[in-house]
Amino acid sequence: MGPSRLHLAQGTLAALALAAAVLLQGQPPAASPRSDNPLADSVESLRLGGDVMAQRRHIWTAFAEMVSGEEPAFAHWQGEGGVFSAEAAARRPGGIQGFLRPKSIGGDLHLIGAPIIAYNLFNPAAFAHIRDQGLYRKATLDRLQLTGKTGSVPPFPAAAIVIKTAWWPVAPEGLTAMPVWDPELNPPDPNGNPHLGWARVVAVDPANNSPDKTAAVQFIGRSFPGARRVQLEAFHHVAVDAAMAKQFALDPESNRTAILALGRPIAVNDRLALVGINMMTHEQQDWVWAAFWWHDRPEVGPFAADRPSALRGPWRNYLMQAAFDAETPRASDGGAHICFNPWLEARFPDHGQGGGTVSNCLSCHQRASYPAAPFLPVTRGAPNLREDPALAPDRLRTSFLWSLPPHAKRD
Repeated sequence: MGPSRLHLAQGTLAALALAAAVLLQGQPPAASPRSDNPLADSVESLRLGGDVMAQRRHIWTAFAEMVSGEEPAFAHWQGEGGVFSAEAAARRPGGIQGFLRPKSIGGDLHLIGAPIIAYNLFNPAAFAHIRDQGLYRKATLDRLQLTGKTGSVPPFPAAAIVIKTAWWPVAPEGLTAMPVWDPELNPPDPNGNPHLGWARVVAVDPANNSPDKTAAVQFIGRSFPGARRVQLEAFHHVAVDAAMAKQFALDPESNRTAILALGRPIAVNDRLALVGINMMTHEQQDWVWAAFWWHDRPEVGPFAADRPSALRGPWRNYLMQAAFDAETPRASDGGAHICFNPWLEARFPDHGQGGGTVSNCLSCHQRASYPAAPFLPVTRGAPNLREDPALAPDRLRTSFLWSLPPHAKRD
C-alpha cells in the first residue's frame, strides 16, 4: 500500500481502511454494515467474525505503519506532560524525549507491583480532542458529570490512537540485565507475576564487541551465569539527554526502575530500550486493543504469528496480542478473551476474578470513569453493572481512558 508514516501520525484513515478491506477479501461479512463509515464496518466485521488471524493481521498492519520510516510516528506524539499541561499552548518535545510526569491522584495505575518507566503518548487526533474539548481540566469533567446528559465524555474521533510505552534503562558500557517473559517459565500466580521475579534475563550489550553468546549477570540479588547476550540494536532505543535525565530524577518510579536496572539513577548517555507498547485505536466505540512486547526469540510461539514482512529491523523482535472484544474469541480455557502485556499487566494480583495474566485490556479499561475509581480488581469479560462501583450510573465514562481522571488539572 505504501502510505507514509506521517499519514498515520496525522490521523489519516485511508491506510487502515484499505488494510481492513484487504483482510476481509473473500470472506462473507459477519454482520450487515452498521454505519456510513467503511472503516468502522470493517472493524465491526472483524470483531463479530472472531477470526483471530484476520484481527492480528489488521493490528500488525497498523503497527507497521506506525513504526515505518527512520523514526516511529510516536516519536513525535505528545506525551502526558504536554496533554495535561495547564497552558493551552504548551508543547513539549515528542515521544519519550519529552518525558514529564504530570501530577496526579494515585499515580500511574500500571505501576502497581514493580516499577517500569511507562509513558502515555497521544497521536495528533487524540491530543487535539482532549485539548479542544477541555478534557484535561477537572472543571470540564465535573461539568460533564453533573449534567449527566450523555454519561460519557465527547466521543473521540476514529483517527485517535493512544499508546502506553514501557522502557528499560541500559548503561552505555558493560552489560545490563533485563528480564524476559516466558509464559512456560512463569505460571499464573495469585499474587501476580511482576518482572522482578521472572525466571530468565538477557544481558544487553551496547558495545557488541564480544564473541561470547552468553554472559554472567546479576539482577536484584539473583545470579544468572548463562544469560543470553543481546545487542542493544535488537531494541528500538533512545539516548538520554540532560533534559530527560532531569525529569527522570523527579519521577519516583523512574528512579526505582533505574536503581533496579543500573544500580544508580538515570544519567546522560544512558539508553532506554523499548520493551513494551499497549496500543488503543478508536476504530470502534470500544477501541481496538493490542499489546506488544520485546522478546529474544521473536519467531517462536503464537504471539509471533502473522507478523508482516513490512516490519524491519528491531521491530521484528516484538510479539503481540490483540483484542477487538471483551469476551470473544473465547480463550483456550473457555473463558473470556485474554489480551495483556507482560510488562504492564502480568504483575496484577488475582482478587477473585483472575490476575493480570488472564486479563483483557478492553475489560479493564471499560471501568475507566470519573471521579477516579479504584483500579483493582482486574476484570475479565463483560462488565458487572450491578456490583462494580466503577460502573455506577452516576459516574462519567471517560472513553476507556484511565489517564483522564487522575491527570485532569484543577483550575
